[in-house]
Amino acid sequence: MKELTINMFGEFAISYGDNKISEADNRKKKVWSLLQYLITFRSRDISQEELIEMLWPDDNVDDPANTLKTLLFRVRSLLKQVGIEDAKSLIITKGGSYAWNLAIPSTIDVDIFDKLLDEAYAPGIKQADKLRILQESAEIYKGDYLLQDSTATWIVPISTYYRTKYIKAIIDACEILAELKRYDEIIELCQKAVVVDPYEETLHYALLSALIEENKPQRALSYYYYVKDLFYSKFGINLSEKFRALYKETIRSSKLTEHDLSFIMESLREVEELNGSFFCEYEFFKDIYRLEIRTAERTGLAVYMCLLTISGKNNIIPSQRTINNSMKKLNAVIMKTLRKGDVFTRYSVNQYLLMLPMTTYESATRVIDRLINNFREKNTKSPIVLNHSHQAISPLKI
Repeated sequence: MKELTINMFGEFAISYGDNKISEADNRKKKVWSLLQYLITFRSRDISQEELIEMLWPDDNVDDPANTLKTLLFRVRSLLKQVGIEDAKSLIITKGGSYAWNLAIPSTIDVDIFDKLLDEAYAPGIKQADKLRILQESAEIYKGDYLLQDSTATWIVPISTYYRTKYIKAIIDACEILAELKRYDEIIELCQKAVVVDPYEETLHYALLSALIEENKPQRALSYYYYVKDLFYSKFGINLSEKFRALYKETIRSSKLTEHDLSFIMESLREVEELNGSFFCEYEFFKDIYRLEIRTAERTGLAVYMCLLTISGKNNIIPSQRTINNSMKKLNAVIMKTLRKGDVFTRYSVNQYLLMLPMTTYESATRVIDRLINNFREKNTKSPIVLNHSHQAISPLKI
């Protein structure tokens, strides 16, 4: 008998010789669920009651035992489509239970994946062998476990388990590749891994670091902004301090030796003449803040800071989508309301921090009041409230 090839990662599929069946080719959901369950728990006998509970957890099915038998018949018919003559032998019936026949030769990607990782983390393994095996295991992982059905209650913990193992394998492989300075391979590995888990910051950090080491500063900057927006929009959180520090390293790495001062000055100019205030990343805002304190101490002119916070009306917390939309609108209002010499940054998921140099408390108050009025006029139906506070960062010297 030929050997069955079964893929559980990504698209569920069964191959036998040149023939193949996959879940994408068939809409009989219950049939596929039953087959997947039998293969997943192939190491044990599964009771009729357990299968019925899995297939119809919330449904009232007339005569579930006979309905299950009908489904098993359809599963065997499905398996015949790949050319298995004795498809009935693949599922063993034992009184009131069923089991996948382990005596039938088969290759299952999950088993290969587990075996490879056991080898990779075996005590005393050489670094070169560990890296090779980790990369090989990454090729096996074509997507989450039973991806098309990954939200099913019984699949979720299994999917999470294997995803965790996969991400660990990628991170460990990247650490070895970084030691070997094989950054192009890190980029390739991480680009595939972030498709599987786009919210694992460690993967993004490894990818960004590799782009910097590969002297690809423009790609690195674009990638940083992409990741920052991704985490803001999905979770409403900032990237870690470690990640933001890497952003500054990205900026530094993009500077090459240049001796023509006029060229440098031209490159510092904005691409187009812009009206309004200057928005910058928080890391650079801190540098400007420190510079303004020194200027204030020298000139005796105060610099005022203002914190704008978006919150919900009647103490109701707005949805993340509402916060994101409101922050975008507030950004545009700040840009148009403040002067060109004013600087602002995004401080948190729902806050902007403004710096108003060379001003007085009264004039700072007028600017902030005007800003808030402009925002309210453009968002009359918005379910959010804009709160503010402001104070001088350096006392006015007399």
